[in-house]
Amino acid sequence: MLGYVRADTDELRVREQRFYRALYCGLCKRMGKCTGHCSRMTLSYDFVFLAAVRLSLTGEMPTLKKQRCAVHPLHARPTVQKCEALDYCADASALLVYHKLLDDLHDERGLKKARAVFTRPFLRSAYRRAKRRHPALDEAIAAHLCRLSELEADTSLESADMLAEPFGILMGEVFCAGLHGSEERIARTIGKALGRWIYLADAADDFEEDRYRRRFNPYLRLFGDAPSESDWRNLETALTVLLCEAERGFLLIDRYPTPELREILSNIFYLGLPKTAERIVQKNSLLQSTKQA
Repeated sequence: MLGYVRADTDELRVREQRFYRALYCGLCKRMGKCTGHCSRMTLSYDFVFLAAVRLSLTGEMPTLKKQRCAVHPLHARPTVQKCEALDYCADASALLVYHKLLDDLHDERGLKKARAVFTRPFLRSAYRRAKRRHPALDEAIAAHLCRLSELEADTSLESADMLAEPFGILMGEVFCAGLHGSEERIARTIGKALGRWIYLADAADDFEEDRYRRRFNPYLRLFGDAPSESDWRNLETALTVLLCEAERGFLLIDRYPTPELREILSNIFYLGLPKTAERIVQKNSLLQSTKQA
């Protein structure tokens, strides 16, 4: 379910792109230190976004330093140095990815299940390290994913919104863990809306593959095998509404340690996420039109 929360980098200015890459490289470094080098295979921009949100909420000032790594051995790249937000994101990533692997082992077949079987041993150590530091978050992720599985197994339930709710609550917990007061409320608001958005966008993106392989998909239960173009347009509207809910949290952030953070978050909310939703809807609408022709 990860991989959808990214900036539209073509619209970022040079210094903002530099900072965005520095956050990515910094998170990669901290994952290696906090949860082991194998965990760096699961690095995604979703948790760069989470780091940007938490840095903005706490006002923690990031420090940049040029560093080399195995992937870029010849040219030192600006990298955000150790900070509380990156360390937390490294742990949260390890917990969420490991529980997603367990979910794939239980629910998937074929290549996805084989990939989960192969990957799990390499990430077990990362999960154990993160669990020791955040046992309550680990329990919350497990509980909400269990609830999601129960709802997906309920064949009488035809509401995609109800199915998305547990993942929204889960992401709200991930965003706000360890924060307090207004910071906690803002982070939970952003995380919950974004979690629901991710669940619905991911289901739409996987619709054709799930239909072909006869796997569960909320839209197969809701629309059947042949949703109309208007069904997909209604989904795009629903995704926009969820982004508006997340935006309300974003607009409550009143301090930024660097101006680049505000511009990066603004880009993701107003350009990156809407373009992702539009791409998914256009893909499905085109496939449906091709079938009808």
